[in-house]
Amino acid sequence: MLALLLALSVPPPVQEPPVTREAVCRRVETAPTIDGVLDDPAWQAAEADAITDFAAFWAGEPREGTRAQLVWDDEALYFAATMTDAELRAFGTERNDRLWLGDVFELFFKPSEEGPRYYEFQVNPRSVILELRFPRRGHPFDELASEPPHGFSAVAAVDGTLDQPGDVDRSWRVEGRIPWSLFEPTGGRPAEGDSWRFALCRYDYGPEGTSPLLFSSAPLTQPSFHRYEDYGLLRFAGPSQ
Repeated sequence: MLALLLALSVPPPVQEPPVTREAVCRRVETAPTIDGVLDDPAWQAAEADAITDFAAFWAGEPREGTRAQLVWDDEALYFAATMTDAELRAFGTERNDRLWLGDVFELFFKPSEEGPRYYEFQVNPRSVILELRFPRRGHPFDELASEPPHGFSAVAAVDGTLDQPGDVDRSWRVEGRIPWSLFEPTGGRPAEGDSWRFALCRYDYGPEGTSPLLFSSAPLTQPSFHRYEDYGLLRFAGPSQ
């Protein structure tokens, strides 16, 4: 009887929300066309590698409604994402604006465990981009944002009406290209079998006056997308068989 009472008094284990601790970036023979349509054979070839587990891990909250893919070839890394969104909002009209003040899809990569360098990329629903090469965490934003273009490109498309509060929107999607030359400070293009630390993230803004929802594929223990200690592993794999 005592054993039963003790068992009943033990709280059930806390179930962690699903996140992406490991993922595959699949090599493709033909690069996707960056037009926001997502109908390329490259994305079909990487169908099984889609990343769908996102959360506010630090708060124990799952975040559904994001599907992303990553592929690569000799020239660049390519990404695509589709995101459900009932209130489409965007901030910023110029490259390296503070896009995170509106809906945005973000990618973070840390190619090497040695040294503090890492990279951040953003795209908003207007197809405006942000590309930052961090020599270390906490480096002044304005200094990084003033650098000349590094070659990152992306196209977004919306299913709904952007920046019209009160209507009913459905989703938005994005497709982009990051040339390996942009990663030159950490060695450039990876070799097949290499792994990088990475996180895919979102800001999702709702009605005026509400706080945005934060999403990340990584098991972040704090609400900071720059916490690369918690990033998942991205393995660069060969073509699908």
